[in-house]
Amino acid sequence: MATAEQHDITVGAAKVASAWGAIAITSWTDIAAALAALYTLLMILDLWWRRFGRNWAEERGWVQRRKRRATDREDADE
Repeated sequence: MATAEQHDITVGAAKVASAWGAIAITSWTDIAAALAALYTLLMILDLWWRRFGRNWAEERGWVQRRKRRATDREDADE
């Protein structure tokens, strides 16, 4: 017969397994695929931020404008 502590551990493990099963991750292959999809999503978001999002945020004043050239800096007049 299981002790109360063993029962609690079993219930916790079952909850974790059911949570992973709810999002269809049941094997190491599925975990690798999910991580690859997450990494790809992060790379796409990074690309979007660099190409479009940063410029859009700079135009609205939410993000400070980047200083790209020596002539963009205030000390370039010297």
